[in-house]
Amino acid sequence: MLNFYTYGEYFRENTNFVPFRTIIEFVRYFRADDAVYGELSFDNLWGNLAVFMPAGIFFPALWKKQRSFGVFALTITAVIIGAEIVQFLTMRGSCDIDDFILNISGAFIGFAFTKLNIVKKLIFTDISF
Repeated sequence: MLNFYTYGEYFRENTNFVPFRTIIEFVRYFRADDAVYGELSFDNLWGNLAVFMPAGIFFPALWKKQRSFGVFALTITAVIIGAEIVQFLTMRGSCDIDDFILNISGAFIGFAFTKLNIVKKLIFTDISF
């Protein structure tokens, strides 16, 4: 069955602006070993965390300005908010503050890896623009 939402209906059904609501709900499902939502919640939590980890590594590797945490934080915030807006405008997925929290946390973890000496030697060569 196809659902045709108006933006108002989609907004009511598929947005969350309460921080940690979805994260807490998914952790509860996972900890309860819920047969239906347990694996889905695990995939959602770790997937949203992992999806932007590469950006945390590649942005600083490709662009020298992105090696400053402040510049990187502003850039990745804009990218993630842009992705959430596109999801809303195309009515795909959900527009969720918890997705933002997990995405930005993953990006920051990736960025933190770039501060390790071994990673610096591997990625900070003369490839940056």
